Amino acid sequence: MISFVSELKRRNVLRVAATYAVVAWIIIEAGSVLLPTFGASESAFQIYVIVVVAGFVASLVLAWVFELTPEGVKLEKNVDRTESITVQTGRKLDFIFIALLVIALGVSVSLNVTGMRDAQVAPPAAVDRLSIAVLPFTSRSTDPENQLFADGIHDDLLTRLANIAALKVISRTSMMEYRDTTKNLRQIGEELAVGTVLEGAVQRVGDSVRISAQLIDASTDEHIWAKSYDRQLSTVNLFAIQSEISAEITRALQATLTDEEQLRLTNIPTNSLAAYNLYTQGRDNLYKRRLDTLLKAREQFEAAIALDPDYADAYAGLADSALLLLNNHQAISPDEAFAVAETSLDKALSLNPDLSDAHASLGLLKHKKWEETRTGAGLEEAEASFVSALALNPNNASAYMWFGSLRAAQRRIEEAIELFHESLRVDPLGKIPYANLPGLYALRGQNDVALDLYVKAVEIHPQWPTAYQNLAQHLQGLGRMDEAVAWGMKGQELSNDPVGGASMVSAYIEFGDYDKIAELFAGVTPGHPMYEVGLGMQKAFQGDFAGAVEIIENTIEGVEHPRQFQLNLIAAFAVFAGDFDKARVYAELHDPEFAADADPEVDAFNVANLIRYAFILQNLGENQRAETLLATALNVVRTLPRIGLAGHGIRDVQILALQGKTLEALAAFRDAIDEGFRGTVSSNGWPLAVDPYLNSLRGQPGFQAMVSELDDAVTAMQQRLAQVEQSGNWDELRALVEST
Repeated sequence: MISFVSELKRRNVLRVAATYAVVAWIIIEAGSVLLPTFGASESAFQIYVIVVVAGFVASLVLAWVFELTPEGVKLEKNVDRTESITVQTGRKLDFIFIALLVIALGVSVSLNVTGMRDAQVAPPAAVDRLSIAVLPFTSRSTDPENQLFADGIHDDLLTRLANIAALKVISRTSMMEYRDTTKNLRQIGEELAVGTVLEGAVQRVGDSVRISAQLIDASTDEHIWAKSYDRQLSTVNLFAIQSEISAEITRALQATLTDEEQLRLTNIPTNSLAAYNLYTQGRDNLYKRRLDTLLKAREQFEAAIALDPDYADAYAGLADSALLLLNNHQAISPDEAFAVAETSLDKALSLNPDLSDAHASLGLLKHKKWEETRTGAGLEEAEASFVSALALNPNNASAYMWFGSLRAAQRRIEEAIELFHESLRVDPLGKIPYANLPGLYALRGQNDVALDLYVKAVEIHPQWPTAYQNLAQHLQGLGRMDEAVAWGMKGQELSNDPVGGASMVSAYIEFGDYDKIAELFAGVTPGHPMYEVGLGMQKAFQGDFAGAVEIIENTIEGVEHPRQFQLNLIAAFAVFAGDFDKARVYAELHDPEFAADADPEVDAFNVANLIRYAFILQNLGENQRAETLLATALNVVRTLPRIGLAGHGIRDVQILALQGKTLEALAAFRDAIDEGFRGTVSSNGWPLAVDPYLNSLRGQPGFQAMVSELDDAVTAMQQRLAQVEQSGNWDELRALVEST
């Protein structure tokens, strides 16, 4: 053993070991600071350390096997002992070792004494412990129906916690994405930006129920609070347990609970267990937002009300189902939707004036009624309702997003964006913000941001038809019609809504494929609210604009407040039919401010209608008024994005052509094509070939050449689409979005 140690010393193995150890320490210390600076993960640093340690073993082996000689490195066994210079080499290693120790001391001082280490490694972001994610409760019963029961308890508890202003509570729609998740609590906490996670389980056996819950610190896995409740099965006991859990969580987190909040926690919405079960099922269907689930939700809320006519929450749910059937699917008439919602909300708020969801629904009702008539103080009344809803429940994601839609209608875009982001704060995986936010960014000309958000919506909600349909519409605005159809087809496949193919209509009009449009709406049969409108559109596609006007006029006969889109269609078709007197009547019904002598307020939302109105006036001989309106419109158009979902297309070209400024119009047309403009249907509703505003340009060779250029581009897209339709492989077209 002594001879082995002596040999280690002679071969300088021990000196190499000591020297390498100091070098390794310097490398590891430096790496601990530099690697995080470049974004390296903890696992990458671990691999880094393992490699350095492995090098230590390798250095010892090399020092034992090889020896440094005047002729270079040789195998030790081939070196004559009388010629060995290991003693001299050892002395050099001693000096190197001392120098390295000095360097190591300098590194230590730099990293630890000067604070460089702390400056390089950013501290983890502090997460408020008062922010909570309530995971879906698990059912410990064998009956699958009991999972719905557990979901109802989870939802009610989440709602009660959300009504406590001191807490930030993640909304149900985001939390349901974590059902049966394999992610640990730390991952969930980081993804949702919450400090605590509540887990729970429900066991229902006969007429008894056990509810267990535990509150855990998401960053440390520390159990903050836990308790189980065993009670006889009744609504009184269920709501009492939820109140107790909410109060105990508030105390455990040392949050402030006001007297009003304490009173609301003790609320018992219904004494009927059967009505409660129907309500929870209806609410589950309501959240899904599909046509079939909304129809089912409406039935379930009505059944719950039949069992308990004093169930305020069920009335609010019924109002939501009616409004969403209208707003999202056009599946019922406005008159029916408004009547059901108004009656239901009056009842809900008379039973429970502090019901945040009812105030939010009332805001939605007021907004939608204003959209249909464009008269009265509906927007101001809607705003007041949303403010009340959020005062009662600052975690009400629906109130934020509906309020955001209201702000957009008021042209207060920045506030609208902020409200949708607030909705995402409490509902990070919510659907509706991903449907509306991109359009607001597109309105600001940030088409790339809008596109990224639409793609993210598809990734987060791959079974949600609206995500694909919205992406398709944005792509049409970008002039990418073939890609738009590829994504629109996916949306239609996932949808059971007979108008689910609407997002592809503009593209197929550009392609001149009207038979395909008829196929898209084959499911719109007599009795559907859009059936007669569809017949009118069919007439227009055939070139019978007078017939289209007649059909759609019949749909509004005897209606006190016709829908805005119907007035708009009649005005447009009357223009194409050459009936400018009728066009004027309906244009002024749609936009009464245009008829006033004073200059109207013009923005991105009504500038297209103003151009049409000016064109109508030109054809009625009111050229001076028309010229004034066109100048106003041009000033607005030049502030707007050209392409994308909110793009104006070639409205500047149209205005300049109507003003007789041919050279400027042609220059603007060239600019539009260079920016990516490929067709007018997505922005105007009709193809370039029949655009009446451009008649003064049609004899210009430069215009004809540019139109041919556009025709070639559209034909190329149509050919690519035909190839994909034949092969049935849509992935290649869809992949183009991800590559941009």
